Amino acid sequence: MAVIRAFIAIELPAEVQQSLEEVMRQLRQRLQTLPGSAVRWVPAGNIHLTLKFLGDVEEERIPDIGGCIEQCVMGITPFTIAVRGMGAFPSDHSPQVIWIAAADESGSLSRMQLSLEDGLARLGFKKEKRPFSPHLTLGRLKSPRGKDAVRRALAEFKNADCGSCTADAVCLFKSELKPGGAVHTCLKSCLLQHPQLSRSAP
Repeated sequence: MAVIRAFIAIELPAEVQQSLEEVMRQLRQRLQTLPGSAVRWVPAGNIHLTLKFLGDVEEERIPDIGGCIEQCVMGITPFTIAVRGMGAFPSDHSPQVIWIAAADESGSLSRMQLSLEDGLARLGFKKEKRPFSPHLTLGRLKSPRGKDAVRRALAEFKNADCGSCTADAVCLFKSELKPGGAVHTCLKSCLLQHPQLSRSAP
């Protein structure tokens, strides 16, 4: 039985990816002047807004998972995501993962993610215990020795702004680790749709 590594996420348009690449270039440049700040950066083309990491799943379950996603996003209309504000997990004071926030003022993103958690739990996937914190992962520290350098750099880039985009689809991705890095393939895309305008009575 074939098993794939899968996750559910929102794809980012090329212009946001380009903005992220530029911010990471500037951050890398700044970190080069600070000792012990080695970071493993995520290629801009591989950055997604992850809603749920599924891990290893049997390939035969993909249709059921895709159907679940369709049901969970039903009634959610396209919404705007603002990509701005840099920080780190587990905290800015003790950085291990560098991220930039993905904010949605409408609340649709959190509603949709919660719906996915509930729907996928019915398929046997464990719910995430930590509260949903929408973000885009930019890089991970290779060594704790670089924390001081990254902390200083993050203070300078705290208000980094990579613009905004419209979220209009949710994708089920397959992730494959290859010699050149991870390759992500969208197996199913579920569109977010505006409600149809009601027809006026004759």
